[in-house]
Amino acid sequence: MAAYYNQKTKKWGANFSYRDFENNSRKKMKRGFKTEEDALAWEKSYKEHCKKDMSKSFGEFYKNYESDIRPRIKESTWRTKEYVVKYKILPYFKDMPMSSIKPLDVLKLQNELLQMQNKDGKGLSGTYLKTIQSQLSAIFNHAVRYYDLSNNPVKKAGPIGIVRANEVNYWTKEEYLKFIECMKENNKYYYALEILYWCGLRTGEVLALTESDFDFVHHTVSITKSFQIINGAKVITKPKTINGIRTVTVPVSLCKQLKEYVGQLNDGERLLLYARQRLYKELKKGIQISGVKDIRLHDLRHSHVSLLIHMGYSAFEIAKRVGHKSERVTYYYAHMFPGVQENMAERLDEERR
Repeated sequence: MAAYYNQKTKKWGANFSYRDFENNSRKKMKRGFKTEEDALAWEKSYKEHCKKDMSKSFGEFYKNYESDIRPRIKESTWRTKEYVVKYKILPYFKDMPMSSIKPLDVLKLQNELLQMQNKDGKGLSGTYLKTIQSQLSAIFNHAVRYYDLSNNPVKKAGPIGIVRANEVNYWTKEEYLKFIECMKENNKYYYALEILYWCGLRTGEVLALTESDFDFVHHTVSITKSFQIINGAKVITKPKTINGIRTVTVPVSLCKQLKEYVGQLNDGERLLLYARQRLYKELKKGIQISGVKDIRLHDLRHSHVSLLIHMGYSAFEIAKRVGHKSERVTYYYAHMFPGVQENMAERLDEERR
């Protein structure tokens, strides 16, 4: 241990070496302690935090996981992970030693999750169950890979949650037109909803748009950023994935309207000066007035994909437009592609003959 006293600040500091989770030698220094004992206590605590000790509780190891992973991912992604762990995993495993958690313990948690209900009295969706399972498995995988835990009990417990076709909720074009008719009086929200439906952008991508993102000559919009509210602060980040950086064609009629709307704004200003929650409330108002079925903001993106499928575009073409990989489009929207199974059966029959 190494504590030192700074004559200028009249404070104590800790300066020491330690091993990180990849067993690399690192140096750490922290200043501003009132006493030598405080500095030494902090050093001891920090080294304990970095130890590959799988007798520590799940809650304690989660702190290691956070310090290792959080700097490597987008803050919005981390906040999603954090919410799942805090409310669905930590209440069950928080005080259990990592090395003592067995597949049977994971199985019991899975059974509890299957019995849970949301505020509407419905069970947790297959996609949400899968998200919880994946996050729990990611934490144990990290412990196996970097902290010498012998195995991942989640893998042995088996999967829970699926992505079912009927969980992809969307509007038909007729439903959308009925809805948007109620929103025409308010350009502030109308254009955001129009871009979401006719261009298939993510909500954060729409809220980040400025005039410079549009090419009104070639009727395109460049997607290079996303708007988020993180810890109460407005933040511009990169799109969700590398495929999210793209150029999207805009229907000519919508592009003309947007050009007129953008001309009324200050140069460099975001087109839509509000956050996701405000737009969500307006969506709900429009749904109530129009009487169409209830959907989420993100389901407008699903509705766009559905429209493209029924217009005859392939999974590859759709994926390029919406910033996905083509296999993900096929996986999530396979049930929407009309006549695929029938066509396969007919062609296989021809081959067999």
